[in-house]
Amino acid sequence: MLALIAAVPIAVAFLLLTVFRLSAAKAMGVGWSLATIFGLSVWQMGLQWWSASVVYGGLQALEIALIIFGAILLMNYLDRSGAISTIRWHFTQIQEDRRIQLLIIGFGFIVIIEGVAGFGTPAALAAPLMIGLGFPPLAAAVFGLWFNAPNPPFGVAGIPTLQGIGSVIGPVLPPGEGVQGFLSVVSRWTGITSGLTYTFWGLLAVWMMIYWFGSEEERSLKKSIKVALPVAPFALALGLTTGLLHSLVAWFMGPELPDIISGFAALGLGIVMARKGFLIPEDSWDFIDKGKWSDVWRGGLNMEESFQEKPKKEMAVLKSWTPYILVAGFLLVTRLPGLGLADLLARYGGGIGDIFGTDLSFFFKPLYLPGVVPFIPVAIFSGFLYKMERREVLGAWRNSLKRTLAPAITLIVAVSMSQIMIQSKHNPLEQLGMMESLSQALALGAGGALSFVAPWIGALGGFVTGSNTSSNILFSPLQYGAAREVGLNPAVITSLQNVGGGIGNLVSVLNVAAISGVIGVTGREGDMIRKTIVPTVVYGCFAGGFGTLLVYVVAPLFP
Repeated sequence: MLALIAAVPIAVAFLLLTVFRLSAAKAMGVGWSLATIFGLSVWQMGLQWWSASVVYGGLQALEIALIIFGAILLMNYLDRSGAISTIRWHFTQIQEDRRIQLLIIGFGFIVIIEGVAGFGTPAALAAPLMIGLGFPPLAAAVFGLWFNAPNPPFGVAGIPTLQGIGSVIGPVLPPGEGVQGFLSVVSRWTGITSGLTYTFWGLLAVWMMIYWFGSEEERSLKKSIKVALPVAPFALALGLTTGLLHSLVAWFMGPELPDIISGFAALGLGIVMARKGFLIPEDSWDFIDKGKWSDVWRGGLNMEESFQEKPKKEMAVLKSWTPYILVAGFLLVTRLPGLGLADLLARYGGGIGDIFGTDLSFFFKPLYLPGVVPFIPVAIFSGFLYKMERREVLGAWRNSLKRTLAPAITLIVAVSMSQIMIQSKHNPLEQLGMMESLSQALALGAGGALSFVAPWIGALGGFVTGSNTSSNILFSPLQYGAAREVGLNPAVITSLQNVGGGIGNLVSVLNVAAISGVIGVTGREGDMIRKTIVPTVVYGCFAGGFGTLLVYVVAPLFP
């Protein structure tokens, strides 16, 4: 009964988002209100703990919002300076084969942008880029989402792991187990699962692109496989490189750099291989003539007014990439183990201890927060580097503040709701808290199959919220508790939750609508989701199956 009541805030928020199509902020606001009502009445949670939960959750959400702001600000500087259009134009000069273009953009550009920007930006930038290269708009949108599925757990310098899981997992950990140590283990297992996905993800994408968007003859199972096979060596080489680096960096360095390092490596390797003709098929492949594209492929877009223009400003390619290189370099140097720079940066700051007399404490470390350093300083430097006009700079700041407001409000409500549900365990009735009740119910329902179910729960959160971070905030404590109940490795199960949050982005209505708006095909969201549901099912089954192998076979070897 307690579990059923505790499920109401999450279930109602889900229905309001998906069925009634309320904004995330409004839907989560209703969920927050219900969690508050149940916490104060059913659980008889004291005002002291309720107030502390709200404040603690709000402060953690504001910290995440600062990272979002810094990432969006940097992106706006690059967009308004013309750097992004230079990057886009550069891709048109590399290779004519659409299969090769897709793989370089997917493994390189999209992964890098997720590492330094995240929050739907990679697909929103990649889709116009691919349209400019000559991809059908529907294909550009679908594969922009496709290649962004394995990346989000480590997006924006590790936010979904460090701030998503990290902001809510502490209260459910057993005494003596530190949050940072637990997150380090979660990062390792996340990297193994998502890294292995890269090895086949590119070749699968090429095959589906031919099957969905090839000529009429090629849109058959046998012919599409035949056309995709010649690019298999290139796809596997790039996928293995990306996946191996992704896993190694996550295992040895943590969640901040896997996307950035693996993305730059894949981009550089892909460009060199394409220019040298190494592993490049002899016969180039292209889409059929634009005049034969169906209206579904076009998405109603006038292809004469797409994204094919040259950059408005003359700029060297290396110069356009400089801000990303600076961000990657700073994070690499400061997060390398053994140098001690991470501890030095984390030393400075301030916070609140024992909020309202509880044991909840918050400590703000601005120099260690990627949104403050290096995103904002690098963005400001970019203004001087690109000699931006005053109106361009002011426009970048205004747009960034405006775009940060909505996700900040949503995050404040979501994190506060999660904290209320977690801290409801502090009650005079001595009964399980809301999150603990849900965890036990999940454990009883899934039992030993929790390892297969866990990614799908994460995907549900990503689908509903459009955010890996928000999915982790909602479900990480629940998954951790369920794992403890059934005797499975909690870190591995939490990592599968983390992976699942990225999977849900493939079919998230919020992400699909955002891309539709960017490329001007609003109203065609259903066409996209009918395509992206395929990789969603493939990735979900793979993560669940491989996660089961990790839990029962691999993880016991690493106690």
